[in-house]
Amino acid sequence: MDGEEGRVGTRMNCSLACDDVEATWRQLSQRGVEFEGPPQKQPWGTFVIMKDSEGNRFVVGSD
Repeated sequence: MDGEEGRVGTRMNCSLACDDVEATWRQLSQRGVEFEGPPQKQPWGTFVIMKDSEGNRFVVGSD
């Protein structure tokens, strides 16, 4: 979108929820989806950062 080029590749202000981050990460990785690294466990849940084809980053998390 014209005028929004600087936003490409930045973290989006949204997250996606799933039942099992580690299983989702394995399945999507096998399909060629790019991630910044493996899932990370935190006291509040598990998350991973996924990249789309334009380099935008999305958080995928579960409890």
